[in-house]
Amino acid sequence: MKVLEGVKVVDFTQAYSGPFCTMNLADFGAEVIKIERRGYGDQSREWTPIENGHSGYYAAINRNKKGISLDMSSEEGKEIVLGLVKDADIIVENFKVGTLDKLGLGYEDMKKVNPNIIYASISGFGEYGPHKDLAAYDNVVQAMTGIMEMSGFADGIPTKVGPAIGDNFTGLTMALAITMAYYNKMHTGEGQKLDVAMYDAIFGILESPILFDTVLGETATRTGNADPATLVPYDVYECADGYFSAGLASDKGWPKFVKAVNMPELMEDPRFVDNDLRCENYEAFTETVLPFFKERTKAELADIFVSEGVPNAPVLTVPEVMDHPQIQARNMMQELSDPGIGDYLAIGNPMQLSETPAVLEHGAPTLGQDTKSVLAGLGYSEEQIAKFAENEVI
Repeated sequence: MKVLEGVKVVDFTQAYSGPFCTMNLADFGAEVIKIERRGYGDQSREWTPIENGHSGYYAAINRNKKGISLDMSSEEGKEIVLGLVKDADIIVENFKVGTLDKLGLGYEDMKKVNPNIIYASISGFGEYGPHKDLAAYDNVVQAMTGIMEMSGFADGIPTKVGPAIGDNFTGLTMALAITMAYYNKMHTGEGQKLDVAMYDAIFGILESPILFDTVLGETATRTGNADPATLVPYDVYECADGYFSAGLASDKGWPKFVKAVNMPELMEDPRFVDNDLRCENYEAFTETVLPFFKERTKAELADIFVSEGVPNAPVLTVPEVMDHPQIQARNMMQELSDPGIGDYLAIGNPMQLSETPAVLEHGAPTLGQDTKSVLAGLGYSEEQIAKFAENEVI
């Protein structure tokens, strides 16, 4: 039995943060019924890469779900939604704050038909505060939380982190909040409203910059791939065939690093004998050790540092990562058949549970793919469903 088997989720989400949240619930067995706007669908259906006229982006984060398409602004559409909610456990939405309230489908409306519902809302800035009415995407949140200010090199401009961390981290945070709320519901029978803001979720991961300010009164800023205020060595170095990362977490590993780079004189160099001094003399240290890296390939460096027990890694391209034996061993790339884009390699779920693992059963639904079967499950007759289609409700 899957860990969330029997849990029913009504999914109003679109774009990335919300669908990523509900994808994780679906991977572990929850029945996720995705509701999309009739005729348009989730906005991510238009996002590249496109294959066979369908979005690979949409496919990747909406696997394992059922999909229905309807006009929620119509009375019949609202009736269908509330019918789904009656026996649901969880509702997830990531519209602009207040959107579902205006449609008569907000938390208070849902509670009237299901008093114990868990109602999970993801938004850019949360349900209250001066920015609550503003929309946000990943680039906005990265800019406003300081992530951009912390990313890039000191002599360059603030830089966006490549993947949409504002969305996926927020989606995971909400998935955790839902799990805790559902655990509470199992013991008390009570539902609740969940409010997770992208802004809060990303602000919450700024561990070092926040601590430097609150503890030391110092303002941290971007330092490239190094951490010269805290740890040296802890950097990315140019090598013969690309770039290589190596570093330490404390002075304990310093003799191992010195042995790895075959520079015993560093142990006695007064500029480098402890981490504080290496931080003070970061540029001189880098200039001293860089030739060692430039003369060797990534493979040669990996062998050297692994043999000495120094944390290290070559800087890999995305195709190199996908083909890496560790990724293959962990089953993090899995074949999946999708009704839109066809067969492709999907990213596996990183949560490895020994008894109730995530299962990638099927691809993302095409627009309205399961509308008729879901409505039939609610008790609507073929004639009623046909009438809904004729009246452009579904």
